[in-house]
Amino acid sequence: MKGGKAKLGATDRVRDRREMRRRDLPARSASSFRAKLAPAELFVGSFLLLILLGTLSLALIPGLYRGEPLNWTDAAFTSTSAVCVTGLIVVDTATYFTWYGQALILLLIQMGGLGMMVLAGVVISALGGRTSMRSESFASDSRSILPQVGTRKLIRDIFLFTMIFELAGAVLLYAIWAPRMGWREAIWPSVFHSVSAFCNAGFSTNTLSLIEFQDSPLTIAVISGLIICGGLGFVVIEDLYLYVRYKRSTRRRLSLHSKLVLGTSLLLILLPWPMFATFEWNDTLKELPVSGKLSNSFFLGVTARTAGFNSIDYAKASDDSNFLTIILMMIGGSPGSTAGGMKTTTFAILGLLAW
Repeated sequence: MKGGKAKLGATDRVRDRREMRRRDLPARSASSFRAKLAPAELFVGSFLLLILLGTLSLALIPGLYRGEPLNWTDAAFTSTSAVCVTGLIVVDTATYFTWYGQALILLLIQMGGLGMMVLAGVVISALGGRTSMRSESFASDSRSILPQVGTRKLIRDIFLFTMIFELAGAVLLYAIWAPRMGWREAIWPSVFHSVSAFCNAGFSTNTLSLIEFQDSPLTIAVISGLIICGGLGFVVIEDLYLYVRYKRSTRRRLSLHSKLVLGTSLLLILLPWPMFATFEWNDTLKELPVSGKLSNSFFLGVTARTAGFNSIDYAKASDDSNFLTIILMMIGGSPGSTAGGMKTTTFAILGLLAW
């Protein structure tokens, strides 16, 4: 009798273990699937997932439009453009979307510019947890450049730098635009353009982008500064921060990567400036004063490398200007930044090899 009870108990335990394994099978299968993905595959997958969620939101959530909602094709295009911070649009962001629609687009821009893994790392760290090894593997290239910076610190600093730059840009733009637009009406455009500029997205709440502000050198200067900072790359910003903070105590030097990025970026900003001024001085910029001509020609060189804003009508620009814009768009920004293109370091290495 006792032997029968023991046998029966053992059978129940085996059955229970089998049941537990059967229940845990989906979780283990999902975990195994994630483990097989390389960091690059997971990174691309996160962007595809964000694009899909953006498409569904734009197509299904009510209250985003002032007229008829976007069809599925246009919703997918708008979501992709926002997440990948390209700035291409099929409808006028200023007039087609309500405030809620513009806020959704801005959220997609911010998540696409920062990266979903950075946002996840910030949330986990804020809750006192630890990011997974797979999440930290995304920062492995950055740590090879800045080996003394921990992954969690780098992720937090990326988020912190982004908030600082975007907040400073919004405050400056508000101070410039409030007398022109109204103290209340200037709040949302200031925030939207600050985030869009730092993320090099090119989306605007103005129908003509920044053409109506081509007579405002301060506006051009603030937007240009945000584009440049966003296009340098978070690793370079972190390196500059550590260099300024610990220069005296440790005789710290900038990494070769940072020097290459800064030197190439400076060259790509200063060299096109006089070229655009020459091409457009008596053409699209002829109605502006000298200060306006200089600031807008400077902006043409800055925004061309993936930002997507425009302070002139490119349809009326000269072929020389458009061809130079194409070259700058192809080069793009720096590695680890919100900008696209082949990257400034690739361009610099190709130039050095040719030389």
